[in-house]
Amino acid sequence: MTARATGKKDIETSGEVTEEIGVSSVQQPVVVPTRGIPPAKIDPDALKVIRRLNRFGHTAYLVGGCVRDLLLKLTPKDFDLATSAHPGEIRKLFRNCRLIGRRFRLAHILFRGKVIETATFRAAAGEQAPDGDLLIHSDNVFGDEQEDALRRDFTINGLFYDPVKRTLVDYVGGLEDLVGRTLRYIGSPDVRTREDPVRILRALKFAGRLGFTIEPATLRAIVRYRSHLEKCAAPRLLEEIFRMLRSGGSEACFRLMWETGVLKIMMPEVARYLSRAPERDEEREPGGGLWAYLSAIDGSERELLSNAVLLAAVLLHPVADAAGNGEESYGIKPAPGGQGEIARQMLRGMVMRLKLPKRQAERVQQLVAAQRRLLKMKNTRPPPRALMRRASFPEALDLFEIGVRACGEGRRTLLHLRRAFLKEGTSARTSAMGPAPGRGSAPDRAAGRGHRHHGRGRRGRGGKKTEIS
Repeated sequence: MTARATGKKDIETSGEVTEEIGVSSVQQPVVVPTRGIPPAKIDPDALKVIRRLNRFGHTAYLVGGCVRDLLLKLTPKDFDLATSAHPGEIRKLFRNCRLIGRRFRLAHILFRGKVIETATFRAAAGEQAPDGDLLIHSDNVFGDEQEDALRRDFTINGLFYDPVKRTLVDYVGGLEDLVGRTLRYIGSPDVRTREDPVRILRALKFAGRLGFTIEPATLRAIVRYRSHLEKCAAPRLLEEIFRMLRSGGSEACFRLMWETGVLKIMMPEVARYLSRAPERDEEREPGGGLWAYLSAIDGSERELLSNAVLLAAVLLHPVADAAGNGEESYGIKPAPGGQGEIARQMLRGMVMRLKLPKRQAERVQQLVAAQRRLLKMKNTRPPPRALMRRASFPEALDLFEIGVRACGEGRRTLLHLRRAFLKEGTSARTSAMGPAPGRGSAPDRAAGRGHRHHGRGRRGRGGKKTEIS
């Protein structure tokens, strides 16, 4: 696996000593002045919000993933804030603010093209069902900054940064875990996993994306309570899978899901494909085709790929295995329709289990079915126009390109298909807009010539001269 995180030297800065920071028994916050985060890396609008909150007597910090990524020399996707101000107080201070959420009220402060999400410090819900179930159903409880830090999931996500004073505030030992490249729960791993089992997927995502080692107690809790994922809202689970696929570390994430048994719960079709590797004589590299596709996704502009393309890249090999080695191994009834029909039956389980939208499932089926046809295309002939005019064709090309990146074959075919599609698209746009000036049909050019006479007259039918008014 290629780790995207950086080592100890990247986190240490001039004048700060991270070795002094404790981990397991942090009682008072460790406040570390730092010059390791350049002001130019801070979103200027987030800084404006913090300064205004400070001006009216409120504490405010950058929190969560943006602090983690800044310390690891990565570019944060967004900048989230936590503050002592309550939602109503935030709204009074910002005219460009709207409050959202039922489970917990959040302030979205709107700027051109972005949102600065600002949350009030929260405390742990402290609720437990009579049957001992710890699953969090509501955490709409305000607290102070220490309580807010302690209720977060992992130590590396529990850091606060004050960009005005340029100080890091650490209640949970997150700085030392960043230096040690360790993923660790805050508090009891068993309790934190049972409170919200989606944290299992988040743990695997962070470990895979950053190249961190999962601390042993955290790993044991992941394996022990993986079946609790079935209690979670399906859309949240599906969202985390797509986040993994777009993380830049999808290969590492899926390997971790496979090793911990989580993949069998989330995507049993893919787990079945990997478990059948010995039957395909893949002892050396089980599931090598799938890993190659995921590695290709990690090296591509994955943010531009649709959810259907990403999911089709994962399902392509299980579908091909079922088609070539027997659908019965996957619990699929033999039926005419080839790989498209096999994909449809596999996706039926995902629609029920993960609430995959049916429209998206249909598109995945179309993309999988199109791949064999694209592979058989000859470079000497253009693809059929009916195929290129399908709405799914651009995404089919994206999936085909992932395959080319994965196996290194078919580059000429891909280039041929891209050129043909570009030419077809230009032709379609031209016909929709009408002929370009000076390039029209013979009657159009004749009309143009007649118009250029400016009333000098032209010959009509039978050679008679007609006047142009």
